[in-house]
Amino acid sequence: MAWINIRPANTGGGRSPGEPTAKLYDNGQLTLSLAAVALLGNPPRVRLAVEPDARRMRLTPSTPNDNGAFTLSGGGNSPSRIRATEAAKRFPQLIGEYRGARCTGGIELIFQEAES
Repeated sequence: MAWINIRPANTGGGRSPGEPTAKLYDNGQLTLSLAAVALLGNPPRVRLAVEPDARRMRLTPSTPNDNGAFTLSGGGNSPSRIRATEAAKRFPQLIGEYRGARCTGGIELIFQEAES
């Protein structure tokens, strides 16, 4: 008798990247969507700059030995994240959800007003 190949019923392509988004929590955790990390090029470390009055943040990839950069943790089944405690404490107006857009050298995170 010949071998018969059996295929899984779920033949989907896995998780799709979706929109580049991020969220800064009041405890300082900044989570990034799979699409946001992909726009950055999946770096091991990132630099963070904030513009509190405009409620924007900018992430740029960094080298592994850059002492002024944050280590990007997570990935896979958990969201990628950095611990931006100082940003959340000094600038509480930055806490909330963001959409990402490509900018020179990285991504810019633009604050999303809550919809009513």
